[in-house]
Amino acid sequence: MTQYSSGTLKIAPVTGALGAVVEGIDLASAGGVALGGLQAALDQHLVLYVPGQALTRHDLSRLGRYFGPPFLHPIVNNGFADCPEVLELLRKVEDNTMFGGEGWHADVTWMKPGGYVSILHGIEIPPVGGDTGFASTLAAYAALSPGLQEMLESLEAVHTYFWYQGREGPDHTVTQPVVRTHPVTGRKGLYVNRMFSNRFKNMTVKESAPLLGYLFDHMEKHEFTCRFRWQAGGVLLWDNRFTLHYPINDFTAQRRRMIRTTALEVQTQ
Repeated sequence: MTQYSSGTLKIAPVTGALGAVVEGIDLASAGGVALGGLQAALDQHLVLYVPGQALTRHDLSRLGRYFGPPFLHPIVNNGFADCPEVLELLRKVEDNTMFGGEGWHADVTWMKPGGYVSILHGIEIPPVGGDTGFASTLAAYAALSPGLQEMLESLEAVHTYFWYQGREGPDHTVTQPVVRTHPVTGRKGLYVNRMFSNRFKNMTVKESAPLLGYLFDHMEKHEFTCRFRWQAGGVLLWDNRFTLHYPINDFTAQRRRMIRTTALEVQTQ
């Protein structure tokens, strides 16, 4: 796809559905004008990869706060003591699992306000493997039939943090609309995911399973996705309201170190 410029930013889309590589910005020192351009690019492309950065945890915290209030994880306790909103994602040579598990999901859909922008900075990166995949729920919604779109807009879904364990806990469980509208572009997108959405409101898990399963499979089709290969210094930013992401666990006996923060929505729909 053709690269284009927005102010000092050079933006190269990576697929027709979503994703772009952004150059021409130092995220450690960027001010309001540059960050405004970054915000505009995120609204358009939903996922941005910015190479060649060197962010401290405090830099990452400041960047996250530009997008919204910081998310403090109520269960996972691997934030820095002096910067708890920034998590360290360290995979040691002897480890064999990814932080947060593997599977398509969006961050913090089980709270209100929910997750808005997540930012992940790669510090130590294996030479091969560990890519992150993304899917556009906007593109997925647009590809549905008008009749199904209309039906889904009347539904709400239950999101619970513990659904990846197969249970609906009394805490960290909320009801969310199945369809949301992007506040800038006006496009509509699906707001369910395999990891945290377990049923529709006022329906059982068994009753909900056929339609939810169809939506999960539909959103994960290749034509709605993109994939980024990590390099040391890379930063990924994504909009959890209208994307899913998948951490790919295809590297072993390799150390990887990243830091991550998530900004919450200022308000929910």
